[in-house]
Amino acid sequence: MSQYLSELCTLLIDDLYGELSSQVFSTLARVGRQPLSGLLRYSNLSARHFKHGLVVLIQQHLALHYTSDTDGLTYFEANWEHAYNLVRYGKIEEMVQDRYGEQAAGIISNLLLLGHTKVSDLTEAYGVANNKSNLETGTNRVNGDGLSRGTGVIDVDDFSNGDELRNGAGSSSATKKPENHFRSRGQLHTLLYKLLSVGWIVPVRASHFWPQADLHNEAAAFVISSSFENKIPKGPRKVKEYAQKLNKQKRKDRDDALELPHNSAVIGTKRPTMSTAFQPRKRIRLNGVNGTNGHSDLGDTQDDDVSLDGEIVVRVNHEKISVAIRTEQLTLLASRYLGQTTSLVYRTLLRLLEERIPRCFENFPVENEDGELIEDPPVIVTSQEVAKVIDTNIDLADGLQQDITTNGINGDAHDEFEDLDGAHLNGHASDNLGTRTRMVDQHLRLLCEDPRKFAHWMGSRGTSEWKVEFASLAETLIQNEIEKTVTARHDRMGARLIRVLHSKGKLDEKQVSTFSMTPPKTIRSILTSMQESGYVETQEVPKDASRQPSRTMYFWFYDQERCRQLLLTDTYKAMARILQRIKVERETVQAVIDKAERTDVIGHEDEYLSKTERDVLRQWSQTEEKLLLQLSRQDDLVTILKDFIGPL
Repeated sequence: MSQYLSELCTLLIDDLYGELSSQVFSTLARVGRQPLSGLLRYSNLSARHFKHGLVVLIQQHLALHYTSDTDGLTYFEANWEHAYNLVRYGKIEEMVQDRYGEQAAGIISNLLLLGHTKVSDLTEAYGVANNKSNLETGTNRVNGDGLSRGTGVIDVDDFSNGDELRNGAGSSSATKKPENHFRSRGQLHTLLYKLLSVGWIVPVRASHFWPQADLHNEAAAFVISSSFENKIPKGPRKVKEYAQKLNKQKRKDRDDALELPHNSAVIGTKRPTMSTAFQPRKRIRLNGVNGTNGHSDLGDTQDDDVSLDGEIVVRVNHEKISVAIRTEQLTLLASRYLGQTTSLVYRTLLRLLEERIPRCFENFPVENEDGELIEDPPVIVTSQEVAKVIDTNIDLADGLQQDITTNGINGDAHDEFEDLDGAHLNGHASDNLGTRTRMVDQHLRLLCEDPRKFAHWMGSRGTSEWKVEFASLAETLIQNEIEKTVTARHDRMGARLIRVLHSKGKLDEKQVSTFSMTPPKTIRSILTSMQESGYVETQEVPKDASRQPSRTMYFWFYDQERCRQLLLTDTYKAMARILQRIKVERETVQAVIDKAERTDVIGHEDEYLSKTERDVLRQWSQTEEKLLLQLSRQDDLVTILKDFIGPL
């Protein structure tokens, strides 16, 4: 973990969960993998306080742990990926609400607050459980009171793998129902099942709390014992075979951990076919499940679709969140080059793909015998599927190359688009599915013909089929962000030189001048300035063994991965400074904020606060909003540079 990333994650945890948890995380980030006794040696906290903070981090998936079979010790390390994701909580709720509604956003909000929780505890918290009973866990977890301040009393002396799934799984009751409460238990379980089926939430397994190194070791031990007779493979052929089987096993372990346990859900016989990303599924009345009168071993399902096993522990899936953010970023890019209407069609296509794509990139690629990567079958969406779910209020005729509201080139008064029955259109998007399909298909062809290749045509079996090459688009997004940064620091000429070097490779000064159509004297200072900033580099190629400067060629080149890492580090630093600035600005008006947050003042600000105090609060609110907006923009940059294409 880099210095600025560690600082940023510590500040985020301090802001959300308090100073105690941030100090424990800082120790984990600084020391690395250690047992509890080793961590206590490097911390200035008492054992009791350190354990309390560690429980909070484990509950929120901010700390990973694994119990070794050799020495019996439990080792802990920081989970910096989940720690960074704390900055996206507001963005996550907005995306879920946009796709699945306010109730789904409420569930996601509670899961983000709790870290992970049992379905039964969530059902109890919403007040729709069939049988009210006292559960074994704490009483105020649904509001985060027992966790966010680091005041829990759970002891971690006897931690074993998965203990937190039983002892720290969430809430048992609440003093009042959360917002967006449900009418019935089945309605809540139906929505939970929808979120599980599309991957926004996932069941929690003990392996989700293991560090990547231990997951690798477990998979390696299984492959060696099952395929190589407990002997470490030797020789190029066996080593290659071992690497292939290891990646397959790691991929299988990961995918199996995301599947619902067998017989964990009783599902109604009728299932709607409409995509859940665009229209909520209707509630279906059932007379019973599996021949019963509305009851099963999993609970009462009368009048509802689904009943989930209450013992399932669930959490938010951050891999799926990255896929959703990628959809929004690609939509913005398409809007920039192809217009608003075409970008809305593209967003619909991406959201259909989003439901079928679990993550942005594959962590465990598998190669064939020739050393080529085995790619998963492409996910394909048809134009008709897009036309079925796209908002009917969108004027699909807008943005097309030929305006269907005017006469054609040859003077014909007929429109370009006709429905399947041959009916004539008057320039407005018809509700007919066939017409919408043809118009959607034309927008998708615009996306396909664009130089950035937003979409790829795969064929036509009744209707056009489309796929999206996300890897190449991710590189395009990265390159665009790098060019924006270079333009801001070195003007447009710097971005032009970056594009030339990115396209042509290594060039000497004369070649750079030729391709950029700029005199060498003009580009020399800009290249030197960009070299000092780290955006371009030079390579010396001597003509002979003397290595004299006069007998040496100097080639300029651009390394996208190096620039990507440089920008990522600068962005982490900027985000940390923004959080520090928010904290400093807040401290200057803390007395007024504390007064305004008093229960007797809330709702009576005009009566208890002076005009000066109200002005101070208004200025603070504006300052905080500007800083948080900048923080969100910086997070968008991190997402593009890191989450769409894989680790550096």
